[in-house]
Amino acid sequence: MKKLLFILTLILSGLLWYVMVPAAPTPSAGRPPLMESFSYPYLGKKLPRPLRLCYLAYHMKDVAKERIDKSDWVSLDNMPAYLPQALIATEDRRFYSHIGIDPSAIMRAVLVNLQYDEVAQGGSTLTQQLVKNNLLSPERSLERKLWEAGLALIVEARYSKEEILEMYFNTTFFGNHSTGIRRAARNYFGIEPKQLSLMECAVLAGLPNAPTDLNPYNDMEACRRRRDLVLENMHDQGFITGNQLNHAKKADIVLR
Repeated sequence: MKKLLFILTLILSGLLWYVMVPAAPTPSAGRPPLMESFSYPYLGKKLPRPLRLCYLAYHMKDVAKERIDKSDWVSLDNMPAYLPQALIATEDRRFYSHIGIDPSAIMRAVLVNLQYDEVAQGGSTLTQQLVKNNLLSPERSLERKLWEAGLALIVEARYSKEEILEMYFNTTFFGNHSTGIRRAARNYFGIEPKQLSLMECAVLAGLPNAPTDLNPYNDMEACRRRRDLVLENMHDQGFITGNQLNHAKKADIVLR
């Protein structure tokens, strides 16, 4: 099934080659440079950019590990279970059932965007976010969304859900000069990721949505509201009990 998915993705990428050539990505402030700025000696001859993007998506783990220091990489086994649960509950509820793109979320986003006559909602899965953060520019355009979807299919065909989560947590920008979950745990709470409490997991899982605006050092009240939303989502999906929800919402956000 995965081989078939990969073949179909390559066909889709080939069609995209004739339809568009994506604009070169630009790094966002406070984040590591995108992979287009790195040289890949094993890439051999210089490939046209559309093919290079497909190649990099297929080798996403190599791409991800180039984004941060080797010592900062954290395996999913060394993260508390609450962390991926909090992220999935809030960002991508169908993560374990979709193939990299979520048609229902896309249709919902299309309807919202048509209503407001602009790209107001993305409908991106975690896999699409991983692709966007590492390979593409953050611009809101139809062309970029098509590439995001096509490359996400390649990543899903190549890697397990657990590997995708691990890459996501290690390459995502959490604000406060923190790319990757180890830097985030240390910079916000002064601890290692495996020591994070339920409440702290909810705080960090809520940051990628708007890492500057939700940064507790910038706006503690906005961060607290986002944390509570993440916790409520976790409860709604059965990840935590009512007692855990109430206890975590009452806890103070104590920064390092």
